[in-house]
Amino acid sequence: MATILAHPLGMEHKAKPHQIDQSMWTNLLASFDDEKFMKEMVNTHAPEEGDVDVQSLFHLVDNTLHGTTAIVDSIVNPKGTQGSGSPDFKPLKEGFNPPLAAINEVGCQLTCKVLDTKNVRQTLVSLFHELSSYSWVNKALITLSSFAAFYGDFWRLARVEPSDKLAESMAILKGLPAITKPSDPQKIQVFGDLNEMIKTTLNMTQCIVDFEHDSKDVPELSTMIDVPSSVYQIIISILACCIQFTSLISTVDDNKGKDLPIFARKVKMIHHTIKRHYEHFLTKKEEIKEYQRLQRLFNAPTDNVELIKALFYIKDDPQPLFIGSKKTRDKVESLRRKNVLLLISDLKLTSHDLSILTKIYNERKFCEERYEIVWVPIIEQEGEDVIKQFQNLQLQMPWYSVHSPTLVNKVAIRIIKEKWHFRQDTMVTVLDPQGKVSNQNAMSMIRVWGWDAFPFTGAVAADIWNRPGISWFELLVTDFIFPKIQEAIKAEKYIFLYGAEEPKAIQEIEESRKKMINDGVSTVACNVTKSQLFWTRLESCILSKLQTRADLHEPLMQDILRLYTNFKKDGGFVVFTKGSRVVINDSHVHVTKVLVQYETWKKHVNVNGKTFDMVFREQFDQVSILPRCHHFCIPNMVGYIPEDVKCPVCPLMMNNIVKLLLTGPPRRCRRRKFTTVIAPARTAATLLPGSSFPASSPLPNRPLNSLRRRKCRVWAAAHDRAYPQLLYASHSPLSRQPRAPGRFTAVGCAHARRPSAGLTARSPPTSHFPILGGETH
Repeated sequence: MATILAHPLGMEHKAKPHQIDQSMWTNLLASFDDEKFMKEMVNTHAPEEGDVDVQSLFHLVDNTLHGTTAIVDSIVNPKGTQGSGSPDFKPLKEGFNPPLAAINEVGCQLTCKVLDTKNVRQTLVSLFHELSSYSWVNKALITLSSFAAFYGDFWRLARVEPSDKLAESMAILKGLPAITKPSDPQKIQVFGDLNEMIKTTLNMTQCIVDFEHDSKDVPELSTMIDVPSSVYQIIISILACCIQFTSLISTVDDNKGKDLPIFARKVKMIHHTIKRHYEHFLTKKEEIKEYQRLQRLFNAPTDNVELIKALFYIKDDPQPLFIGSKKTRDKVESLRRKNVLLLISDLKLTSHDLSILTKIYNERKFCEERYEIVWVPIIEQEGEDVIKQFQNLQLQMPWYSVHSPTLVNKVAIRIIKEKWHFRQDTMVTVLDPQGKVSNQNAMSMIRVWGWDAFPFTGAVAADIWNRPGISWFELLVTDFIFPKIQEAIKAEKYIFLYGAEEPKAIQEIEESRKKMINDGVSTVACNVTKSQLFWTRLESCILSKLQTRADLHEPLMQDILRLYTNFKKDGGFVVFTKGSRVVINDSHVHVTKVLVQYETWKKHVNVNGKTFDMVFREQFDQVSILPRCHHFCIPNMVGYIPEDVKCPVCPLMMNNIVKLLLTGPPRRCRRRKFTTVIAPARTAATLLPGSSFPASSPLPNRPLNSLRRRKCRVWAAAHDRAYPQLLYASHSPLSRQPRAPGRFTAVGCAHARRPSAGLTARSPPTSHFPILGGETH
């Protein structure tokens, strides 16, 4: 080490005092952003086993530099450091032996060769080759250790006891009296600026050391900081500090730190970037830990209060709940030993849903049975308008709600989306007093049955659906949607329930009805094309029935699915009834063929005792053609997608596949309206919107993450023995074909290819995009 100290002081033979020319600083500064040179240095990395203990070495370096920089601070600003006390030193690991050979060799490179050659890049090459066998963090630590030994050895002599004549003599030989009592205040200020730059470099190194230590238990976050490039920049910063310090303590110094501010700003910028990445890493790591904690809690709750507390940031507000009926705040503990209905929604909670829930909340038995409702808003947007919307909704609720949407735990939102499958539609999750989920989503049954479904468990839903004499038509057409429709049903009037996307189809139906009315045939029309309430109720009926694990072949289920499928597949449907008795339930394509021919077949009415509906049915049977393929669609409901479904018209099993249609133009081509992805139905639960995509799914030319961020629609079709391998095997390659915008594409396998089915992908009037379907030939 004596050799290392002798060089900068000019004590060997008759060497000239070391001076720094401008080219050295220019080359060194340019090295920070030279990606090609950095890549060359990174490629020298060849670590070996048995590396140095990072934490122990860092404690040594940290203690040395903290103590040394404190001495320099007291010299540069004596008044400012009075009363600051000595720095806190970290305890050292007993028996730790630092890599002295490497530290000494690197020290020689830093303090001697760089000034002799005046080629900083050559010095950097030598340093990286010398440190090639060490880990990235240890490269930085060994380099910083070499500088710390040099810097600390010099400044420790600034604080010596008067009786220590040896230390006093060494201090004079090093020129310390001239530095500590300078005649040039500008030079002492340069020492202060350099000292701050050294502190920044130490802090940069600490970020890398802490990141390496903290990322060991979260390997998925290990790339959040580019450690090799960070170490490269740290070593350049150390080299700059060493060159500047050597220049300052030399007997000749014409530079006087003129270039130091430029370097200091650059080092601060680098430190700011590394620190920001490290803080972002800590945030992500905390989210992962919170996510794991909440997962355990959601999977095995012991108390409903514990689970509900996890939904909110209780530390930010011990009273996160707002009681709408009392306009007061309350703690989560008030819900202990109660059954809780978690109302989970965004700000698009409909007035219809609010009115249903309000009626339930005001039921006397609801309070007597110790039930409560808590609104948990899932709001992604921010701003004053959002807060006003939230407050307006909150004032309409007599039950509990979170006081502010910012108190909802974002990690809990992620769990709710993943575990309870919240998308955008309002859902109600029922918790018992122990925090266990009695019903993951009771909203469908609440919309259909209201208070009759209390206490909103799966068993109650099954009992209700098993009641004899349920009319699916009366379930769908209520007075709330169509005023006085029940009077028409009781009077056994003829009723047309219809919906179609194309105005021409609606026009044909309504013109035919006018002709019937003119002929004295009284009919009631229910056009549901733009009726949000009807489509919500229809899907709620299907989902509520599916939640009971109902047989898809039940007549009631098939009738509802037929109506839904006709709209999704053909873009329209018509249901014709006499009272509640359904006469026709089919696609508008077939029914309008009969209606436009009304003038030709109306003469058969009341002939041979045939009523209007009987003649209508006969004419329909004549013009309708049985479809080549039987298929049906069901709304997306993650958590229950039928897999083994037997065809209702033949003994074959329906083998399902799933198509995801991504709404919005792909980045590659803005003219295309949809992108289709096809996969086996057994993976449907993971392929549905918002779920995790299986890593094995070969989705061509599109990252999986980009699919998660898009709204999707799902279509599934199954095929019989005519195409036994058509999208059948769960491990067969998935396919995607170009097609016309807005049309589904049928895709075959290597053994069979089926022509395009030509099914038009039409958007329903509401946002009920996801569909699962089955098909047989």
